[in-house]
Amino acid sequence: MRLQRQLSRKKKGSARWKKAKSRLNNLHGSIARKRMDFAHKTAHRIANESDIVVFEDLNVAGMQRFNGKMVADNIMGLISGLTRYKVELRGGIHHEIGRFERTTGVCSSCGQHHKLTLKDRYFTCTRCGLASDRDYSSAIAVERKGELDLMANGTVVRASKSPNTQQKLGVKTKVFALVKLPLGSEEIDKAAD
Repeated sequence: MRLQRQLSRKKKGSARWKKAKSRLNNLHGSIARKRMDFAHKTAHRIANESDIVVFEDLNVAGMQRFNGKMVADNIMGLISGLTRYKVELRGGIHHEIGRFERTTGVCSSCGQHHKLTLKDRYFTCTRCGLASDRDYSSAIAVERKGELDLMANGTVVRASKSPNTQQKLGVKTKVFALVKLPLGSEEIDKAAD
């Protein structure tokens, strides 16, 4: 802000204007590098903590109409793209649920849907009486929907028995087995019949 005011007071094209412009460009470059560093570190942490990552496809353009610059400066799409790349590089699964899936206002305990306004950050379930945070319940709904989608299309199956409980960062994770069919397995099955 201060550098932009200094630049606006200089005569365009002068040596002092060029110097002020250079300082402003250096500041913008520094901010862009810090933002990119944050995105990479966040995506790296997510990819290392999970083998299966589920994201919700958000209508960022629609959110910008209501919240403007606050959403435009956000790097949600960049983090999602970097996470997808890093998870698939490690052999994990990245899944995106559709933007029209109902995830906000869903009770994390019983699955009851509630109508919430943007001001409602907390809600109490009308069916089971659980008081919960809107974002936390939404995250659980995204996880459940992604899990059901992946099991429905046969990408993962629940392992029937696990020899031990897997733990990552002190949080118990669900055990899934990847379904990998060898290439041409359909022809082998037909020939065996």
